[in-house]
Amino acid sequence: MSDHVFVDPDVLLAAAAELDALAIRLQTTMAAASPALNVAPSGSEEVSVLAASYFNRLASSFGPAATRGIEELTAAAAMLRAQAAAYSNEDHALGATLAAGM
Repeated sequence: MSDHVFVDPDVLLAAAAELDALAIRLQTTMAAASPALNVAPSGSEEVSVLAASYFNRLASSFGPAATRGIEELTAAAAMLRAQAAAYSNEDHALGATLAAGM
């Protein structure tokens, strides 16, 4: 059994790019679909007004949740890029140390 972990910074950068692309797609979809999320009552009777109100309350909570999800995807991508840089820097530093014979 091995206790070693192999980290490929290029794979981390690719994953970060995928998360960024997902955040952009979600943001684009939200911008396009937002107007359709609010509905008018289909009639003036109480059931239609209450149903529209219910759906509109749900829609008003969905927007902020989606925005938070976009922020989290972007933050995760930034963290992966930072970790990729840290692994690369550490690898280069170790390589330089080994090359110097220390």
